[in-house]
Amino acid sequence: MSESYSTVNPCNMCMPMGTVLAFKGIEGCMPLFHGSQGCATYMRLYLAHHFREPVDIGSSALSEKGTVYGGAANLKKGIKNLIAGYRPKAIGIATTCLAETIGDDIVQIIREFRIEEPLASRLPIIPVSTPSYSGSHEEGYARALLALVEALAKKGEPNNKVNLVIGSVLSPADVRYLKDMLNDWGCSDEFILFPDISETLDAPLVEEMPTIPEGGTPLRDVADTANSRETLTIGGRFQKDFAGAFLEETYGVKSSLLPLPIGLEHTDLFVSRMEELTGRRLPGKYEAERGRLLDTLADVHNYLDGVRVAVFGDSDIVVELTRLLTEVGAVPAVVATGYSSPGFKAEIRANSADPIILCGADFTDIHDQVCKGRVDLLLGTSNGKQISQKEKIPLVRVGLPNHDRVGANRQLILGYEGAGRLLDALTNALLEERSRK
Repeated sequence: MSESYSTVNPCNMCMPMGTVLAFKGIEGCMPLFHGSQGCATYMRLYLAHHFREPVDIGSSALSEKGTVYGGAANLKKGIKNLIAGYRPKAIGIATTCLAETIGDDIVQIIREFRIEEPLASRLPIIPVSTPSYSGSHEEGYARALLALVEALAKKGEPNNKVNLVIGSVLSPADVRYLKDMLNDWGCSDEFILFPDISETLDAPLVEEMPTIPEGGTPLRDVADTANSRETLTIGGRFQKDFAGAFLEETYGVKSSLLPLPIGLEHTDLFVSRMEELTGRRLPGKYEAERGRLLDTLADVHNYLDGVRVAVFGDSDIVVELTRLLTEVGAVPAVVATGYSSPGFKAEIRANSADPIILCGADFTDIHDQVCKGRVDLLLGTSNGKQISQKEKIPLVRVGLPNHDRVGANRQLILGYEGAGRLLDALTNALLEERSRK
């Protein structure tokens, strides 16, 4: 944790940005920020640079008048305009610092809007409280998932399905990998996967672009999560509130948590759990992928053994990247995240030999520790590029944000195949740097 009185360059983004990633994974859902126009503009630009896709976000566009007298009128007008312009199947409303500071009650405002606009009475409008000053985008993402099941889940007949909740921010390619795995396993109709950003944030180019990208988890499936036999959440283990816990407490749907299937050990763990849930063995295709990963570990061990690496980014991804490094003999010298969690520190210490651990990290602090830790490689988001350039340490970009390279939406890090690709990238970055000396 930084001892300075100000945050210069945080290793995380603000809470409302995380809600966009969750809401974009729901079919026909449009996010709307209750706050100033600048919040929506900034986050649209930031996410568009990462995904290389248009990312539309509505705004209540609070001005000085709305700040003084309350933003109810602005929010109602924003919802009305969003309905007229996009015809969404659902609207996810996230608060911002400004709306939270003036104390607007968005639940009451939505209630009033439904009375004033009877035609919108049946449109799902999902509020979520996300003041940026109280948390990171990881927490905003988790809160949005929780808000979705709180608002939409509905008890009915048992469906004998399993809810597969993606509890951490992953790439569209990672979500596609999970969907392909379910299809290859022959059990895609036995799972409800959400949120599904595989198409909505990596859409194919077509002649006539829809106002809202196709894809996402259908609303009826989110509603049906209350009737499943179990919820399996991958990632999000450091969050206090998550969708699986709500479904268990409210509807009696058994909930379990697993780490992200990154690297050999935790992909094996995920596969083992899936075999239990489905009663089917892992398809041969993935057995072959596992064998290729073992071959890759043997190929690159000679290069990565003993290499000192600084890892930074989202807490769940950082934990799993750290474990992957230890699997190949590399040394996680500095491990940092913008999220603050005692569980994060305990997990890192259990997997690594005495690394420098930074929670609630600022890149100024990370830079200092990289210099002290005699680091050979950087592994994390593109926000580490200033450290890379100044210290002449190669940076392998993983996670959100990646705004100075293309392909973040197609970057696969999950599963046996993703681990193999990442190990290749790390080894090649190190070899490229050595070739220059």
